[in-house]
Amino acid sequence: MKKDQTPNVGYMIPPQHTRFKKGQSGNPRGRPRKREDLNTVLHRVLNRKVRTKDDDQTMPIRDALMWKLRDLALQGDKQAIALQQRIIEEAGIADPNAHSPEEKARRVLRNIRRMEKRAARKDPTHE
Repeated sequence: MKKDQTPNVGYMIPPQHTRFKKGQSGNPRGRPRKREDLNTVLHRVLNRKVRTKDDDQTMPIRDALMWKLRDLALQGDKQAIALQQRIIEEAGIADPNAHSPEEKARRVLRNIRRMEKRAARKDPTHE
């Protein structure tokens, strides 16, 4: 090979047969689609409207499930009663003071004090 002639193959110069063809992408299938997380799927499924059996009413699936749970609890199903009580407790519906501004302020202050105590235990120089 002559000194003034550039090599056909070398650093940053792949062999001709392995180079991309004109008009052909290096990634023909493209980027894979993003997988949906569980929250997105649940939100989409539970917001889908369904028609009730008794009347011509449509409602989201999550509402229909709550109505069904209520009906089962009223019929005496112990598991339905327990689940409904748990949902009510976690939603804070059972305690009317759970959402009052005073109670929220008390909880925030209590949590701040708790965090300060933890920080003081971990870091002896913390005042």
